[in-house]
Amino acid sequence: MKPFIALLLAVALPCSTALAWSRPGHMVSAAIAYDELSAQDRRIVERVVALAEKHPDRGAFEVAIGRAKGEERGRRIFLELARWPDDTRGSIHDHPTWHYWSRPIVDKSSPPAKLPEDVPEGAAYEAFALNLSVASDPRASASERAVALAWIFHLVGDIHQPLHSVSQVSKRFPEGDRGGSLQFVLDPVAAEPVSLHWYWDDRVSRDGEPELAMERGEDLMRRVPRSQFRLQPFKSATEFSEWARESYQLATTLAYGPDLRASDSAKTAPEQPKRYLDESLQVAEQRLTLAGYRLTEVLRWAFRNER
Repeated sequence: MKPFIALLLAVALPCSTALAWSRPGHMVSAAIAYDELSAQDRRIVERVVALAEKHPDRGAFEVAIGRAKGEERGRRIFLELARWPDDTRGSIHDHPTWHYWSRPIVDKSSPPAKLPEDVPEGAAYEAFALNLSVASDPRASASERAVALAWIFHLVGDIHQPLHSVSQVSKRFPEGDRGGSLQFVLDPVAAEPVSLHWYWDDRVSRDGEPELAMERGEDLMRRVPRSQFRLQPFKSATEFSEWARESYQLATTLAYGPDLRASDSAKTAPEQPKRYLDESLQVAEQRLTLAGYRLTEVLRWAFRNER
């Protein structure tokens, strides 16, 4: 791994490291939070499940839960909370600008004639702060808190995907490439062209089966244990902006780094060098696992006054 990337990961690790993540990826971060809370603070699991039962979009949850009961029902509710903001796209519940909080970066090899005046920034930070306020308020209705919880689950994951924090501007994309959505690479698994954004979304997990999401979460927790991170109890929504800055730096140095090979046409989407494939997988796994651990801390804070 490049020295700068290793140094950046050390922000979260001790001295000894326009979706964000696909739906399966979001399910994995929720699986990590579920496992931690189930083992350490069952009270919070029970509160989350009780509120989710009042979610106004019952159809999506009934499909996700199926006939599951008991422990399995609780797991599936956690997983659906994390992916629901993607499942509800196009509905009355949809908030497209809530999924990202982008800042421009300039392609130095092909800078635009002038910097754009208005690159869409998104409202992920504002959305996180708003939904955290609602979810942690026992005076809010159960249905309002359930929707807010789903967005919290989802946004914590979103902001840890590096391409949800940037939009590259260049001669080809003077108004920005929408977080890599306008650039294309060859998917190393399917050998088909995908957007650079989707390449990162899909890097960690591709299977949406609940059992496999739980297995993937357990695997990541073994290989990237909480003890490797400098995690502190969550204190306020302003921490979200620091998570965004981490993603921005990783996007600058790796996602759009010197090893990237991309095209503005799907027809000419190139393969990626092995180093890019290896480093992007390592960083994506680190970020998604860290999102799961941080989600645990956010939920502990949100229910801190409810016993």
